Amino acid sequence: MQLWSFSTTVRNPERILPFLKVLKLLEGKPFDKENQMNYQISLIQHKYYKPTNIPNKYKVIFNDPTKVISFKIAEEVFYLQNYKDPSMRGRHSANPITKLGFSIARESVGEIKITDLGNKFINGEFEIGYAFFKSLLKLQFPNPWSSDFKAENGFDVVPFIAALHLINRVNQKSEKRGLTQTEFSLFVPSLINHNLIDNYVENVLAYRNSKDKQKFIYKFAQEFYKTQTPSEKQINNFFEYGDNIMRYFRLTRYFKVSTDSFGADWRIDIEPTRQVEINQILKKFNGEAFQFKTTDDYLSYISDISLPKLPSEDLKNSIQIAKSLVQTIYEFAKNSTTEILKEEKLVLSTDYTKLNKVEIDNYILRLRQINLDIKDRKAKTEIVNNENKIFEIITLLKDTKAIRKISPEKFEQLLSDSLKIINDEIKIKPNYPVDDDGEPISHAAGNQADIECFYKTYNAICEVTLDTSNFQWVRESQPVMRHLREFENKFSNLHSYCLFVAPKVHDDTLYHFWTSIKHGYNGSPQRIVPMTTEQFAILLETLLLLLKKGKRYNHTDVEKLYEEIIDLTNSIKGHFDWLSAIDKVLTNWKNKIAA
Repeated sequence: MQLWSFSTTVRNPERILPFLKVLKLLEGKPFDKENQMNYQISLIQHKYYKPTNIPNKYKVIFNDPTKVISFKIAEEVFYLQNYKDPSMRGRHSANPITKLGFSIARESVGEIKITDLGNKFINGEFEIGYAFFKSLLKLQFPNPWSSDFKAENGFDVVPFIAALHLINRVNQKSEKRGLTQTEFSLFVPSLINHNLIDNYVENVLAYRNSKDKQKFIYKFAQEFYKTQTPSEKQINNFFEYGDNIMRYFRLTRYFKVSTDSFGADWRIDIEPTRQVEINQILKKFNGEAFQFKTTDDYLSYISDISLPKLPSEDLKNSIQIAKSLVQTIYEFAKNSTTEILKEEKLVLSTDYTKLNKVEIDNYILRLRQINLDIKDRKAKTEIVNNENKIFEIITLLKDTKAIRKISPEKFEQLLSDSLKIINDEIKIKPNYPVDDDGEPISHAAGNQADIECFYKTYNAICEVTLDTSNFQWVRESQPVMRHLREFENKFSNLHSYCLFVAPKVHDDTLYHFWTSIKHGYNGSPQRIVPMTTEQFAILLETLLLLLKKGKRYNHTDVEKLYEEIIDLTNSIKGHFDWLSAIDKVLTNWKNKIAA
């Protein structure tokens, strides 16, 4: 038997969009062997794919994000790989994009075409979660487009729907909601037929009751692969594919994923706030693959953005979704003793039964935002005065080895929470996409600041990175300065700062920030405050000392610190001494504030 999968070429779903954008450049051309190679060469040219064999003379331009790779150089490097079938590389790179319904790129079909879904994804009309939701609703095995997962091999499944059914039925039979990382990895990639769902529910329960978990896994692998001696690779594939599938599913926001502090161990469940909508979907779809007479019929299906028709497109069902969300919000607010704001109460009191379809769709979006806002306020109340939690964050910030193990989105969340702990803001707005509980499902997009901060007397952005390599300055300095300038222009009523935090700040990064302060960026100086994670931890250490005395500092105290750090550029010789001088400023600030 064979596990189903999205792709072994593009394992990270966030790489789908850049791969799609490059394919868009070839739209209208035949996807013949020449353009299959041209596509792979273009991916190399745009630095979305890095070959292993790069000549020494080109390593600098490949490693330096500011350097442009010409098509000619990318082509030369491509052929240096000595692929047995060069065009196959392009086919493999385009395959997941087509499999997910964002494009039609197949030699036998003719011209490359980006579907409506793909174009809306490229243009930003569909944000990443909705784009993948629409995509995964159509992903099915078998289908006339794919020869990988055939009906004669037992495939008959829409994996996204089947996984929802599996978890929903497990929840009905067990007090333990959702699936552990191991359960999901074993029983979702191997769920190749919708008729097996009930059997797999029993498998989950049997696994939970088993005393020897490793023995159960081995026996399950024997049965699935139909071999007495499954290889280590076959067993590892369960977990590799499971982790990959989870990342795609999570982006849709119909699954809730809980992780440990490092993001390594996780548990997945149906998103509770979407249970009514999910029930409607499960009532209509049983996870069975649709039947298509011809390949053209299937291509028409994946190209039609209105298909499949969802229950929520019916006004009555949308009213039920709205009703459920209103009830969920009130229940959460009551159980968590979180205040509902006046303007939120006005929205919640709307008579949604009188709204038309467009109005209720917008109303549901507003309810989801209120749900997020209330949960965000609750989460903040749980950390702002929590000395144990603050101490945990300080410990992590000061442990540079541990902090490099967490995911980029978890690092962004850590800094966002830290800024909220200071508790003197109008709003702290992280720009990473979140699930319905406010947990990050990915890191912030590269075209905006990681975190935006609004205070009474000034504004700020916070840019964070786990990159400590020699190329930190290349990947971070120009984008940080550009993001700050855009933020300054957008919110010009108050002056703006940028707090830059990394486990280690490279000398070249310091030089560029130093230059932007001393000599300006695009015509005018900027206010950039670089800190290591250990230095930033001093702000929380200071707050912890004050909390023990029943006191806090405020944003104006932080602004004075920022100004002192920026003023150092006028009193020391150069950027090499800046970071050590910041240490002294932080120590003096801490002693003064905590006195």
